[in-house]
Amino acid sequence: MATVASTGVTERFLQALDARDFDGIASCFAPDARLRALVPTALRDDEGNAAVAERFRYWVGEMTDFAISDTAVEEFVDRVHIRYRMSGVDPEDGAVICEQQAYLTLEGDAITAMNLVCSGWRPAA
Repeated sequence: MATVASTGVTERFLQALDARDFDGIASCFAPDARLRALVPTALRDDEGNAAVAERFRYWVGEMTDFAISDTAVEEFVDRVHIRYRMSGVDPEDGAVICEQQAYLTLEGDAITAMNLVCSGWRPAA
């Protein structure tokens, strides 16, 4: 069973996402990793670490003033639960914020599966 204390991959993922380092995001995932993401408009299903990184690029790649805040990482049985808020300025929608929560399956120091739910981008107050 993976534990938060025994792996740095969750912190590396959050740091890479905050930096919008998409190669860094890909390196956190196993080559055959799977992302299943429930977003307000659809269920996204991506396989492979490059495809997972591209999904995050699609979500945040064009933003300015991007930042991650309010992160939490905790063990949940045989998974790791992470939560974080993202904010930035979208070229079309202006200042926005969203929250994502995910359950990670880990093998060694790699994420093999991420099941994610997203609030969707909301106007920042």
